[in-house]
Amino acid sequence: MRRSISAALAVVMTAGTALAVGEPAAAGRPARGSVVTGTYSAGAAHAWQPLPSVRTGPDRGGASDATVVIDPSRERQRYTGVGFSLDETSVSNLWKLTPAERERAVRLLVDPRTGAGLDRFRLTIGSPDLIEHLPFWSYDELPAGVTEDFGLKYFSIQRDVDARIIDTVKLIQRYNPKATFFASAWSAPAWMKTNNRFTGEVALKPGSTTEYYQVGKLRDDAIDVFARYYVKYLQAYARHGIRIDALTLLNEPGIDVVYPAMDISIAQQQRLALAIKRELAAHRLRTQLYVHDFNFWDWKDPNSTATKNYHRIFDDPRVRAASDAIAFHPYWGDPAVMRDAYEQTGKPVHMTETSDLSPATVLSYFRLDASSYVLWAQATDQDGGTLHWTPSRDNNVDWDEVGRTTKWPNRLVKVDTTARTFTVRDELYALGQFARHLGPQHVRVESSATAGGISNVVFRDRGDGFVAVLGNSTATDRTVRVVLAGESFTTTVPANSYATYRWTGHVPSAHRNHAPVLRELPAVVADQYGTTRIQLSARDRDRDRLGYYATDLPDGVTVDAGTGLVTLQPTVAGELDLTFSVTDGAASDRVTVHVTVRPRGAPAGARVEAESYTAQHGWAEGGASFVENNPAASGGKNIGWTAPGNWLTYRVDVAQAGRYDLELRVANGTGAVAADAVSLRDAAGTVLARASVPDTGGWAAYQSVHVPVELAAGDQLVTLYCETGGFNLDYLRLTA
Repeated sequence: MRRSISAALAVVMTAGTALAVGEPAAAGRPARGSVVTGTYSAGAAHAWQPLPSVRTGPDRGGASDATVVIDPSRERQRYTGVGFSLDETSVSNLWKLTPAERERAVRLLVDPRTGAGLDRFRLTIGSPDLIEHLPFWSYDELPAGVTEDFGLKYFSIQRDVDARIIDTVKLIQRYNPKATFFASAWSAPAWMKTNNRFTGEVALKPGSTTEYYQVGKLRDDAIDVFARYYVKYLQAYARHGIRIDALTLLNEPGIDVVYPAMDISIAQQQRLALAIKRELAAHRLRTQLYVHDFNFWDWKDPNSTATKNYHRIFDDPRVRAASDAIAFHPYWGDPAVMRDAYEQTGKPVHMTETSDLSPATVLSYFRLDASSYVLWAQATDQDGGTLHWTPSRDNNVDWDEVGRTTKWPNRLVKVDTTARTFTVRDELYALGQFARHLGPQHVRVESSATAGGISNVVFRDRGDGFVAVLGNSTATDRTVRVVLAGESFTTTVPANSYATYRWTGHVPSAHRNHAPVLRELPAVVADQYGTTRIQLSARDRDRDRLGYYATDLPDGVTVDAGTGLVTLQPTVAGELDLTFSVTDGAASDRVTVHVTVRPRGAPAGARVEAESYTAQHGWAEGGASFVENNPAASGGKNIGWTAPGNWLTYRVDVAQAGRYDLELRVANGTGAVAADAVSLRDAAGTVLARASVPDTGGWAAYQSVHVPVELAAGDQLVTLYCETGGFNLDYLRLTA
């Protein structure tokens, strides 16, 4: 039961002890429990290494750096896979390897026994932007003098055969027979569109000098034939022994780009979805249909344009019934929309395209109910590959020049075209900590939020088998206690690693079980950077041993799993609604408390989250925000889209004048050092310090930069001024 109450049934005390302690519980489990086995990865040097086995036993608490509470009574989404796209650029680079190296590469990527076990792959229906060899193509290119082909007489996937895409799929299937494939089109063939052009065509929106729209639209009379085109694709691949288990309606519908793209209105999306499902049924195909296949922001956001908010396709109940899942891309908006979409529609959600290799993001998105996580364009050469993506809005762009100059270095796989060998990034081994151990038999269950630098996601199979992936983001080994239904085990997760644990749990039956009940909580007022405590208290008629937890907590808030004591040391001011849970393993209860955090200056030594600014200049508030959700950041967010002249003001409370160390936690994915990128200024605008931002290797690969700064005493405002920009900011900290 979910409640948001403000009755005075708990005692709140600031900077002190808490009263109204919860009732004790006991659990009578055998002293000798299940064996827990584990492996961990910390880069290539420590890839899929075994961990010492431990046993579960009655949970008696005990000291640990972090506690993970598992709640099997709350099941979420089914796992579908982790993998990457088989775009033409990536495939072309794999085929520049020697045959032996290509086999070694594919085996390392997909073999679940000796490799990472990646198991979910995206195919493109016709060419996307990521192609090495021009021209762009559809599967129904017309000969001279022919203007239409409603009978699909000229349909052919020969380009996929010639490009070795079919061969690559077959190679993946050899090493991972359980691999699955889905497919997306970027555009219908040119003759099905209003402008008779396969590539995108853009125009300025009326009255604007900066905003564009996609000119090429799907013809209304081509909706049915486009659905048949999809089915012809499925049948053609099936003849090669390749089953495509899902289609997306269209990649990024309406995106204003000049590479292959197409606009498709809400009404057309509805008609196309129904037409596809009708054609699939007519040909006895069990292929699923994923709708949307676009950014978080474009699904349901009050600031999204009137032509987006694609959730409106479900206004037609027939379309809602015909849709099997909702597909997302992460480039714009808040990833929490995945959880909202899952809960509001009951449809599975999938991450069908992302360039974020961070295992922290994978774990976070699984916790936000994503069933799959599929990377985009992950094999390029030593120069960054040949591809034909461009941000240009020039309808007459020189595609040869785009291919010559646009490079995407440092993807998952780097092919050395001279030596005809390859290397992979360290993230592959962490991805394997998910893919090697999970399959379609696994369903995620709720578990507690990140604590002590330890993040987690937990799955259960059709019985009582559990798989927990734990991430340690700290530079030291951490002891972690994992609690499930009154039993626990304690393990050590190595520094900067991802570890996977497997065991058989003892889940109590819900039959005749009495669910625990949490007492209601009053609203709370707390000070930023201060300490406030709240005592959770639960009643359980069966006197089971209870576990207290929260699935989402802001930075600076913790809950003790055994006692229910909540400690608030908030780093960001504002209004919060915090939801806490209690479970006995068979059932659970939740309660929500409203917290008002009063702003205060950050004392020396306090971490000042980048998003806790008091004022800013240069970014537009609202919409697709510059406050980005980034699971690798300390508080789960960072400031991005930095540019010259932008600034952020923060409030600090300096107890004593003197020299301080300014730590800036930054990420830079540009591939080059940003020299003198940022300065710290006082309230009068005087520059107190300057700092350069190194190339950290990615937008989620944070490093600390330290510079000395002289500060006056007192509660004051300081400003971080972007001299050049080109970096992400996680936090700043002043240390005496």
